[in-house]
Amino acid sequence: MLSPSTSLALLAVLLAAPRLAHAAARCELTGPPALLGRVAGSDGLAGELDVRRGDAIDVHLVAPGRLDGKPVLFSDTGAARHVSWSGSGCPEVQVRWRRVEPRMQHVATPAPNAAIAIYANAVVFGPSHGTWLGYDRLEYFETALPAGDDRWTFTVRDARPGDAALADARLPEYRDLGTMRLAATVTGPDAVARATPDADDAPRGQIGDDVFRYSVRSGDGLFGWLTSYFNVPYVFGSAGVGARSQAERRVGADCADLIVAGLRRAGRRDLAYSSVGGLVRSLQRLTAPLEVRARGEALEAATYVPRPGDILALDYIGSAELPRPWDHIVVLAVDRGPGGGAADGRLGPDDLVADIGDAHGLKFAPLGAQGDVRVLVLRARGIDG
Repeated sequence: MLSPSTSLALLAVLLAAPRLAHAAARCELTGPPALLGRVAGSDGLAGELDVRRGDAIDVHLVAPGRLDGKPVLFSDTGAARHVSWSGSGCPEVQVRWRRVEPRMQHVATPAPNAAIAIYANAVVFGPSHGTWLGYDRLEYFETALPAGDDRWTFTVRDARPGDAALADARLPEYRDLGTMRLAATVTGPDAVARATPDADDAPRGQIGDDVFRYSVRSGDGLFGWLTSYFNVPYVFGSAGVGARSQAERRVGADCADLIVAGLRRAGRRDLAYSSVGGLVRSLQRLTAPLEVRARGEALEAATYVPRPGDILALDYIGSAELPRPWDHIVVLAVDRGPGGGAADGRLGPDDLVADIGDAHGLKFAPLGAQGDVRVLVLRARGIDG
């Protein structure tokens, strides 16, 4: 015969078992999940975020399901329309987070321009330079983020790329800036793995707008907004109008669209995406064409005093492969003296410029790295550098 205490314990287990089974059975995941984010401590939730350096971002998994047969959205956002999975007594689920990134040039797929691996919507070099070819197909890959395992909310603080070499090629203060995308997969009690939009959601070779994106920048002027374009591939002849521009969506950008995107973010929403020539026509000209030699001396201060944030249209001297009047465009980042020394108030080959034009994407390099160039200095009215 069982003792009274043993009988009571057995009775408690028997009474609890149906409740436990019911708790496990009443929680279901029923559809594809999504990701929403917000700056930590704020209220608004969005599928894409633009933040300043130092902001922590809480990214929340949101999954449709049923609780006791009632349709709900499971998430830990704390919003009135969301129900906490764990807070409802639901059984554990498996959650796996991933970083979604573009390859910076063609690796596994053929490039539209023979022997040139960069992404391009148009012909590069030669008499047909700039002729439209159609939207190129970009490549994407994913990297697991074990720090987020089994969490419904994952907090990120930087956009450092998975490719260490890409980050290490930058100045230290810029390595954590740029654009990044995330995806997650949740596996519920039914053992079905359900994924948020990810690297496979790239219609016509361009990452979908429903893949969660966040961009980290250094400030709110033109230069600050440009830093949010680290990790965005160079796409020669990037295209699209307004909000549908590849540059605006941070899918890819050429040299002109990078600058227009930065100017629009900094306050010049009236500027349309165009070309190097279009920027030359629409921005304020500060100088006549100047000549800067890669191994030459800096220009006299009386000619022009460099100001970070000024825009430099470039014409490559002696380049017959580039038939247009102005071939490239960059942004002056840092005034430097000979050998990279202290600012000298003169435009010269050692000055650092923000440039996009190859598989590194956005980078900072000496103006002299462009070779011998004619320079036209431009400025956008109403915009701080």
